[in-house]
Amino acid sequence: MKKILFFAASLFVFTACEWGTTENGGGSDSLLTDSVAEVVNVIETRGTITDGSSMNVLEIVTDKMDTLDIEIPVTMVAGGVQEGEEVDVIYSKTDEGLIATIAINLTSLQHLWTQPRSTGGTQSLEISPEGHATTYDMPGVDYDSWSILDGRLLLHSPRKAAVESSGYTDTFDILLLTPDTLVLGNEQTHSVFWREN
Repeated sequence: MKKILFFAASLFVFTACEWGTTENGGGSDSLLTDSVAEVVNVIETRGTITDGSSMNVLEIVTDKMDTLDIEIPVTMVAGGVQEGEEVDVIYSKTDEGLIATIAINLTSLQHLWTQPRSTGGTQSLEISPEGHATTYDMPGVDYDSWSILDGRLLLHSPRKAAVESSGYTDTFDILLLTPDTLVLGNEQTHSVFWREN
């Protein structure tokens, strides 16, 4: 089985801070995501990594059973590349072929992630298969599901009966994803987590 891990050459990580929420979602001014919006013929797809992947090519079988060879020139795959794992890829069609802009290993993302609280102790976010999310010891934050859209992690809070303002979605850029570290950010906060499982 081929296993190829890609690591960012450099990353400026801000001091971990208390988890924040944004009512009705939050955008991001990340250069990473802005560059996606400017590309013509942008497609987002999900699939399984196959053994045809290499240093410069990500080969996946999509949910529709299409096999795609997507070039990954300067883009790293957040979470690494390993045969059999699930990945979400944003790519563009060019005369030279398919070129990735953002790629996220969803299998690497699906774990229990923990960070220190500013008041002491720890708090955790569990990202589970099939779109389930759970928060532990996060006052005021109650996520129950997650999704990936446009290369960003969306964390959804349920709407509660008889509470008019309840239910919201927080949107985060995945700034770093390695086997033991997850860094999420938006215009309000940067949060550093370590992997628990």
